[in-house]
Amino acid sequence: MPTKHDPERRQSRRFRFTSIIRIREGEHLHDCKIIDLSLRGFRARCPSGWRPPSGAHFTVEWRVADIIKLDMQADVIRVKNGVIGCQWQAHDAESSAHLEHLIKISRLRKDTWKRELKGK
Repeated sequence: MPTKHDPERRQSRRFRFTSIIRIREGEHLHDCKIIDLSLRGFRARCPSGWRPPSGAHFTVEWRVADIIKLDMQADVIRVKNGVIGCQWQAHDAESSAHLEHLIKISRLRKDTWKRELKGK
């Protein structure tokens, strides 16, 4: 389901997608909960005690249903109330295809996307 957007910042449609992503910042790993995502970026809730600064660059490791694995670069664009807004950076064609597939299935009903992720 599309979420309301901030017309000053967002230029692409975002969709809710419940998942955990792992952010690798140097030697440190942080598990964050995705709030919504688009082909251009994502918003995620940070664990307490960790707030990356605006402009930070890191690697995002994302595993969905043990079949989709994405490792992409992202930059922090916005930090507010424990939520980070990030923009995807250059990523490979396979990660792009997986991301597009996740956006597509996020538009489907919950029972349908579970079947999609299982490949049925």
